[in-house]
Amino acid sequence: MSSNPDGFVATWRYTASSLWIYVVFGTIGPAARATGDLVQGTAVVRSVLLLVVIAAVVWLSCRPLIAAARHGLGHEQIAWSQRAKYLAPALLVYPLAWLPPTFPPGIVLVPWLVVSLLAIDVSPRRRNTLLVLAVPVLLGLYAVAGWDQLLDLDFQGAYVIGFMALFLPAVSVFQVWLWQLMLQVRSAGEAEADLAAVRERLRLAADLHDVQGHHLQVIALKAELAERQLDRDPAAARASMGEVQQIARDAMTETKEIVRGYRRTSLREEMANAAAVLEAAGADVTVECDEGLDQPLFALALREATTNILRHSAATTVRIEASPERLAITNDGAREATGSPGSGLASLTERVAAGGGRLAVRREDDRFTVEVVL
Repeated sequence: MSSNPDGFVATWRYTASSLWIYVVFGTIGPAARATGDLVQGTAVVRSVLLLVVIAAVVWLSCRPLIAAARHGLGHEQIAWSQRAKYLAPALLVYPLAWLPPTFPPGIVLVPWLVVSLLAIDVSPRRRNTLLVLAVPVLLGLYAVAGWDQLLDLDFQGAYVIGFMALFLPAVSVFQVWLWQLMLQVRSAGEAEADLAAVRERLRLAADLHDVQGHHLQVIALKAELAERQLDRDPAAARASMGEVQQIARDAMTETKEIVRGYRRTSLREEMANAAAVLEAAGADVTVECDEGLDQPLFALALREATTNILRHSAATTVRIEASPERLAITNDGAREATGSPGSGLASLTERVAAGGGRLAVRREDDRFTVEVVL
């Protein structure tokens, strides 16, 4: 890991450190008592073996269980056979505790600590069952040879053991619950980032469709016009080819602006461009637009409608009407639909809806209207 971890890594380190502190809480009492007996020369062999077993529990059971907690709360990452393997070292404390003189009841906290860490992995329903059943089972095992010790337990001793018995599973589960909230926040952030990336790709695709489709259509129209002019008016043909070059350069410039996110569509520019291109195609164009109106959504719709007229219509008249609430483009050269419909109008419908508007298309005999209403 980095020496300068981000907040996510730092949060996990805090969670893992907290769980290790709880491991210390669960084992320090029995370990201190065994060490004290060892120093006093009481039950030396039993004390040494207990310390070895406690160390084994910490290393072989607590360490992997804390690592597994990184997956979150109740994810059932550990099989029951593996859970039994983690609990087995902790149960070895019982035969040692039974050796005379019987070890104090605090030794039960060692296997209870492992049960508390196991509770992190199991589902909430199984967690409650596990914790409720583990209490009488672990105390019953201790009572096999330590019944007298349980009866002699005073209030203070019972209070400390009871407090630790409640404290260990409660704080372990709560700590990992906080960590799981962090996981969910990060997951939500990643989903939001993925969604933003998808939206950006859709925007690029739609803008490229508008710009490239429109410019290529106009280039084809101008090139066709230049071919017809070549024999009877070479100068006009040369001028048309010059326009083709300029349109190609405009297409490259606008494509770069799309990629950089700088492109902004002007309604006035689109109206002037649409009128010029449609008139060059032989249509009589009428434009009615409110003074000062500049609605980018209308500009997008006008460009797509103009491209569609050039591709699919034999229009002789085109009428463009724009007000703050409505844009309508009507032509009189609608042809019968052949083949599969293109994606232009479908994409435009989505973009208009995303901008808070509604797109509608109508056909009445040879008249075709594209209308955008805000």
